[in-house]
Amino acid sequence: MHRISARFHPASEPSRGAAIVAHPHPAHGGNMEHPVVVTAAERAARVGLGALRFDFRGVGESEGNTRDFEGHLDDWRQAVREVRIRIPEGLLLGAGFSYGARSLAWVLYPERAARPAVDRVLLLAPATRVPTTRRDFGNLLLGRPLSEASLDEHVLENLRSLPCPVEVIVGQQDVVAPHEELAANLPPHANLQVLPGLNHFFSRSTGAGPLEVDAFVEAVDGALGRLLGE
Repeated sequence: MHRISARFHPASEPSRGAAIVAHPHPAHGGNMEHPVVVTAAERAARVGLGALRFDFRGVGESEGNTRDFEGHLDDWRQAVREVRIRIPEGLLLGAGFSYGARSLAWVLYPERAARPAVDRVLLLAPATRVPTTRRDFGNLLLGRPLSEASLDEHVLENLRSLPCPVEVIVGQQDVVAPHEELAANLPPHANLQVLPGLNHFFSRSTGAGPLEVDAFVEAVDGALGRLLGE
């Protein structure tokens, strides 16, 4: 078993369960300190979910290879085991941003072996189009349409197959998780929020600008409330 670096946010209200929040692509600078990840974990803790955010293997102090995708699915399972040691009762929310959301949908695919027991799902900009060239990474950072990235059919199938309550939040200007594609490929029980004027990074700036905190927090709080049955 690999050593995985993580941070835990204790619930600020009486515990209602636990949450796990995963970060953007580990091979392209994603880590658990990303503002979207930190903010989501803080909001989950605020409503009574002890929140664990972690670095996928190969990132920060986590052992392993950043490009070990199957290993990243094991990281999800390890995070579930760890948070259930800390908080054995209550519901378990799985959450992720970009790659973190894609990998969560993948590990929860009903036919996948060793599927972790996640009760609710919060997906933040789950990418359906993945840049693979320098040009498209540049387009993403500049907020331009991707020129070479194609639809990831595996991700679409995983999204369609999510069996539990699902909340999805995406920016209206997201070029790797276009809201029209998400709307067409989410299960009927999923709820999609599209945030006007925001990009893949939930920013109003060009590319990876500062997080639009007020709009993002309002959306996350609403999604958490619905997932918790409020």
